[in-house]
Amino acid sequence: MKSRLFFLLIFGYSILGYSQSGPLSIFNPSQVPVLNLNGDTLEYPFAGGLNNCQFGSIDLNMDNIKDLIVFDRHGNRVLPFINNNIPGTISYSYRPEFASELPAISQWIELLDYNGDGKEDIFTYTTGGIKVFRNESSTSLKFRQVSFPYLLSMQGSTLTNILVTYADYPAIVDVDGDGDMDILTFWGLGSFVEWHKNMSEEYYGNADSLVFVKSSTCWGRFAEGIESNEIKLDTCIDFGQKTLKDSDPKHTGSTLFANDFNQDGIIDMAIGDVDFPEVIELTNSGSQDTAIMTAQTTNFPGTEHPVYLTSFPAICSADVDNDGIKDLLVSSFDPSLVRSQSDHSSWLYLASADKTMNGLSFQFLQDDFLQDQMIDMGSGAYPLFFDFDADGLQDLVIGNYGQLDSSWIDPTYGLQCSYISTLALFRNVGTAEKPAFQLITRDYLGLSSLGMQSLVPCAGDLDGDGDTDLLIGNSKGKLVYFENTANAGAPANFVMKDPAFKQIDVGDFAAPQLIDLDKDGLTDIVCGRRDGQLSYYRNTGPQSNPEFEIVTDSLGGVDVTNTALSYFGYSVPYFYRGKDQRTALLVGSEFGEIFLYAAIDGNLDGKFLAEGTIAGINPGWRSSVALADLDSDHFPDMMVGNYSGGLNYYRGTEETPFGIADEGLSAPPGMELSPNPSTKKVLINLSAYEIGRADLRAMQVDGKQVAQLKDIQFPYVLDISKYKTGFYLVQVLTGKGIITGKMIKVN
Repeated sequence: MKSRLFFLLIFGYSILGYSQSGPLSIFNPSQVPVLNLNGDTLEYPFAGGLNNCQFGSIDLNMDNIKDLIVFDRHGNRVLPFINNNIPGTISYSYRPEFASELPAISQWIELLDYNGDGKEDIFTYTTGGIKVFRNESSTSLKFRQVSFPYLLSMQGSTLTNILVTYADYPAIVDVDGDGDMDILTFWGLGSFVEWHKNMSEEYYGNADSLVFVKSSTCWGRFAEGIESNEIKLDTCIDFGQKTLKDSDPKHTGSTLFANDFNQDGIIDMAIGDVDFPEVIELTNSGSQDTAIMTAQTTNFPGTEHPVYLTSFPAICSADVDNDGIKDLLVSSFDPSLVRSQSDHSSWLYLASADKTMNGLSFQFLQDDFLQDQMIDMGSGAYPLFFDFDADGLQDLVIGNYGQLDSSWIDPTYGLQCSYISTLALFRNVGTAEKPAFQLITRDYLGLSSLGMQSLVPCAGDLDGDGDTDLLIGNSKGKLVYFENTANAGAPANFVMKDPAFKQIDVGDFAAPQLIDLDKDGLTDIVCGRRDGQLSYYRNTGPQSNPEFEIVTDSLGGVDVTNTALSYFGYSVPYFYRGKDQRTALLVGSEFGEIFLYAAIDGNLDGKFLAEGTIAGINPGWRSSVALADLDSDHFPDMMVGNYSGGLNYYRGTEETPFGIADEGLSAPPGMELSPNPSTKKVLINLSAYEIGRADLRAMQVDGKQVAQLKDIQFPYVLDISKYKTGFYLVQVLTGKGIITGKMIKVN
């Protein structure tokens, strides 16, 4: 037990570097060249893909140029792009480091300057309504929440929240032209749009406040169908006479985009609706104070290429080509993970002022804005490294949940979508020191013909002939076996031998890995599942014709389910062995964390030691991991996939990445921690440093601080009796720097 505990500590410390602010991953976000089918180099291949997004402009790097924020609600991902500021040209650089400088965003985002200081503020969803962060940036990004917990509006005689559900996208715009931002949103039970008028100008003579009064319960005099996207004009309702029965259909979600499309000085409206592909444009023939919608069209924003997404289009605006006119960006707003337009889910319409038509005109440019410059597999991305062409370089195969194939309306269940999963093959066209990948095919081995979903590939020698075979999990919990019929050392030639390998069935969403887990010379199978646990199938031989027996459906006690948020975990395991052949485990999960486990060798019947998650790495929902030394520096590099269909690449830089010689608990020279491991108390001695008094703190592997003591005398006895079992860092803060030691609490 002692040696396993030592390994836990060393492994955990190797995965995570530490600073005064907490844990930092040893894996640094990085880039390697990636080429598309035509040989063109992608600009930001590892941005992580896009599914259902919103867009907005904001100055991120304080150069007085409006940059671009993309928010993907499939994973609550924020993707920052710096504007290279070339007039009349679309040119951006992906800069993920700015994401951490923004406040937490949930469900949706709108960026607009409500107080007139030239800086875009952030409006986003919170339970019950809208949360606002004021932009107080000067030399760097800085935001301060100004709504607690949400925006309020005087509604009759009651000051209450402006209700916006997670399924609604409000329009925040100056409706009446008085200089402050108003809010248009659907009534909580649907059909009618409420106008919450901002009274900042009226009360204070400026726009820097968020003081609302519900000015209209039927702005625009129109109604949207309860069970359809039909719009009825010139109709309103007397709410005092309306009685809703429990059986009445309720509002299920709409998106609003308010803009003066015909440039007549009055706000018009465009509406998207859940389950429907079109956007309906409404023309306002009223006034700034009294809106009356008198015409509608589904050919938005024009007849040549109107919006037609799978479901629930949402419209945003930003000047992406630096011509001074805001363009339109359209993507699905649907929160469902199985309602996305795959890798064509980011539509861009360039705007121009059309004087002949007395309004704005919009020209469709592309349906894969930004996506065409990144790896995007549609929905889901499950990376695998293996040398398919036997040239000594690790190639890249990526599975996915699928690409959208078709959609239809079911009379009972509403919109249904069908996805077909494939494998993409990227050949490593670089060198042993400088990898580069080129897309060879998006349908490797022709797996689209199988009509499966959620193909998760793994590789290993299943039949003992010295070459690499493929085993692929699917959403039904089954495994598909491809035998490599080529000779060892020759380019792979795969032949499907068994679409339901050995009748193994793990339930749902099989995510296999091939590894000789018990080190008996035979390749075993470990399989992740939707429930977040791991199944272990031991290979009982013979080597040339393997048979498998189920050992456990709860290997190592691993369960990556976040029970506070979900019933599922979607575990995707990746066992790794470094030069010393010690086994470590990384597990992808539903909400994106990469979980770490150690104390595996000799403990297959026991519970693995959980070390927390890799700090600073959360690529989005349904994460998956693959490791390989791509640049021959002897440190493993990491690809991480996510449900938005993309990858993030991290270059390994730690000198001792996955295990070093067991030399006991090596505290820094001169720091003595004893006993270590300990159950109750640890003596901390710094005699070699000639330090008498200093500050001390202790923290868990996830960076949570458990002790902070000021100006204490050393040697010092630290009471750890109430600490949870596990790995801790002890830091002594001196005037000359930080001394860090490592300890373990045991029961």
